This record gives sequence, C-alpha cells and structure tokens, in this order.
Amino acid sequence: MGQTPPRPESEIRLDKLGQLKKLGINPYPSATPEHITIEEARSKKEGAKIAVVGRLTSIRKHGKIAFLDLTHEDRKIQLFSSIDNKEVFELIDLLDTGDYIWVSGELFTTKAGELTIKVKTLTLLSKSLLPIPEGWNGLENVEARYRQRALDFKINPEARQIIRTRAKIISTLRDFLERHGFIEITTPVLQPIPGGATAKPFVTKYNVLGADFYLRVSDELYLKRLVVGGFERVFEIGPDFRNEGISHMHNPEFTMCEFYWAYQTYDGLMKVTQQLVQELVKTACGSLKISYQDQPLDFSGDFTVVKFVDLLKQDIGIDIEQADTFVKLKKAIEEKGIKFEGQKITVWSELVDELFKKVTRPKIVQPTFIIDYPLETKPLAKIHHDNPKLVENFYLVAAGGFELVNAYSELNDPIDQEARFKEQAKMKAAGWDEAQVMDENYIEALKYGMPPTAGWGMGIDRLTMIVTDQHSIKEVIPFPTLRPIGKPRKS
Repeated sequence: MGQTPPRPESEIRLDKLGQLKKLGINPYPSATPEHITIEEARSKKEGAKIAVVGRLTSIRKHGKIAFLDLTHEDRKIQLFSSIDNKEVFELIDLLDTGDYIWVSGELFTTKAGELTIKVKTLTLLSKSLLPIPEGWNGLENVEARYRQRALDFKINPEARQIIRTRAKIISTLRDFLERHGFIEITTPVLQPIPGGATAKPFVTKYNVLGADFYLRVSDELYLKRLVVGGFERVFEIGPDFRNEGISHMHNPEFTMCEFYWAYQTYDGLMKVTQQLVQELVKTACGSLKISYQDQPLDFSGDFTVVKFVDLLKQDIGIDIEQADTFVKLKKAIEEKGIKFEGQKITVWSELVDELFKKVTRPKIVQPTFIIDYPLETKPLAKIHHDNPKLVENFYLVAAGGFELVNAYSELNDPIDQEARFKEQAKMKAAGWDEAQVMDENYIEALKYGMPPTAGWGMGIDRLTMIVTDQHSIKEVIPFPTLRPIGKPRKS
C-alpha cells in the first residue's frame, strides 16, 4: 500500500479551531487588551513588563521550550515560552503562523543577543485558517499579487510602503491646498452627461429614472459650477473613470485631484504647480533629485517651459500651424514615416494629440511645462490672449512621458463655450468617440457669470509611480482593475 498523503494544512487549522472552541477559547474575540507597539517594546530595558500584539510569523518548538516571532507594523520581536508555563506552552500547539495574538511578559536578552519577551499570558485575537501558499513569491507571481491583494499587503512590506507613500501624497496635497485657502467639496460620481475631459465614459442604466447615467470622466464641470456659485477656491480628490485600455500607465479607475481658483491665470498656476510638486516630491522622497526606472530626475530649480507648437517643430520637424487641416497633417506625418497602427483617426485635433503622445512626449524626462496648445484640442480652455488659434494651458510632463498635471485658464464665455461644444459634436459625428458632448445645464450656469478662473488636475497614481519608482500603475493602486478570471482577451 502507498503512503497516506498528508492532510491539507487548511484541514489541520480547522481542527485546531474546533479544539480551541472546546476549550472555551473564543478564536475571534472583540476586545483587545491594553498594549504597546513592538517598536515601543524594543526601546524598553531588560526586565520591563510589557504587553504587545501582532501576527505570528514563525513558531519553533524544541522539546520543553518554544520560540515565536511576532510582527506588527513592520517590526518584529521574539517570544519565549517553556513548559514551566504549562497553560501558554500547550496553547502554542493550537497556534499557527498568521494568527493574531496578544501577549504579556518580561523583556530579556537571549545568549544569541536577541531581545525577547518571556511570555506570561497569551490571548488569541484571530485564528488564521489558511497558510501562505507554498512557493508564493511576490516578485515572480505578479498576477497573483494583484488578485490576492490582501495577502500581498500582508507579507510584502514594499507593497504596503507604496500605499503609505500614496496616502502621504494625498494628505500633503490636501494640506497645501487648504493652506492656500481652498475648500474640498464632493461632486457627483454618477452623472447624466459625461463632461470635463476628452475620454470615453462607462455607461450604466438608472432604472428608476429610465435613463442612461455615466461614471464621471472628470470633476471639472461640477467644480466650475461651484465657482459660479461663489466657491472661489475649490478642490476635490477622488476617483474618475475612463472606458479605455489597460496598460502599465492606465487603469480605468484612477484618482485625480482637481482645483479651480477664481481670479487666477494659467501663468500663475505654473508657479503654484512648481511649488506644489516640489513639496510633494520632497515629502515623499526626502530629496528633489530622484531616479525613475534608472533615469535621474531633478525637480529642483525652475522647470523648463516650451510651447507645444515649437516642441513638435523641434522634435519631429512638423509645423502644425502650417499643417492646419487633417489632410495636410496626415500627409506631413506620412512623409516623416510615422504610423499609428490600428487606430482610426479621422479629425485633426485627435491626430495632433496622438502625434504628440506617441512620438514626442515619451522623450521628455526632466519636468517640463508644455504650454499653449491648439484651440481645437482644448474645448474648455480660454483662447490665448496673443494668438486666437491657441489656448492658455499647460501640461507638466516628466519621467519619459508622464503627464502629471493638466491646467488652463478656464473658458468663461458661455457663447464661445457653446460653440466649442458644437464643434466637439461634429468631431464625434466624424468618428472621434472621445469628443466631448453638449452640456446645456453647464452653459446656463456660465451665463449667470463665472469670474476669470484657472483650473488644474493631477493624477495621483502617476505621481506615486514616479516617487516610488514603479513601472506599473497597478503597483500604486490598492486594488487595480484586472480581467475577470476565465474571460478571454478581446481581439
């Protein structure tokens, strides 16, 4: 007869759970006794009587003694028990790695020099019923890490630190804006009209109203309604959604910060943006000179400023002021041997946008303000004060093509805005799915009067990628979007 296969670890843990209950031990109590952190415990002197909590990461029983490792908030301390304390020593047989416990005892140092707690009392706080999967390696099993994010965070300190850095960026951003007199207001995520950005929305059905609604692609039009209403410095930090591709740079759900500042211009916002980005980078990294994917980045000093038209001319040799129609620009691009595989581009503004994104933007490494885009590409921005073919806007680009900030002087002329929306409708009819749609309610709000205003948006995820040196956006989002298991890739 062959050998009996070993019992699954999960079954053994369930048996232990049953034994604990028979002993009258609640494996999931509500209350946690008073305690200090392991960090604080490690600062105490030998002989100190302390109590700590944490997760068991190692259990080593040797005859009449046992050593255990307890981890909490990325700090570890060793525990010691012996047969002399029979109640605790026997309870250890019913514990597993992954269990959460509370212990009290006295600090001492072992012969090996390890600070250790001699356990007097032990209370189980939460019983773990599944072990860490055998051979589970975060670096080699990237897909598993994203699908089992709770497990990833539990055993991967680097993953936890990335999310902590993200949280620090958000809190620093919020603090900066509040210091500058802004208030935070929440606007609708579910919207009857998807406006404020050139993007394809997610659509859903509102059953009670019998109408289509959309997950917002931007906070912009609602925040500007607030400016109309008298909230002259307003911001929001929250999720936006775009029904587009998933890549190492794109997630359909992402976090944006947008703010709108009455009586401000895009020139003024460039100065504010430099100050803010420098504060965010310094807070996250401790220095303004960092590296991203082995590229040195220098956020100190004044950022470079270059005009969009000049940049394309210098980089590609195409003058879009001369190639000012779809046919002309398409011909100029073809003459340069540039191709956009698999894309059905039908309008000039989309073509010039793709030209910049695919060819020129990836070459920009150091933080650079790219200013004054063509009018057709920015339907919500104010016409440039010196050139009616351009708008007053800028992008902050860095690290090989990351668009960190998008900002402009806001269009507050309701007649011009209505005409721009109509032009966007023509572009959508011509085949550009991402063109914006008419929002008559917003036009009506503008007609009541909006003061000169500048608006600003930053993608939290991409900045976090840079300051934590992550290639994939999935690493900086706690729960990134993934293809459902078993769902085939769309051709």
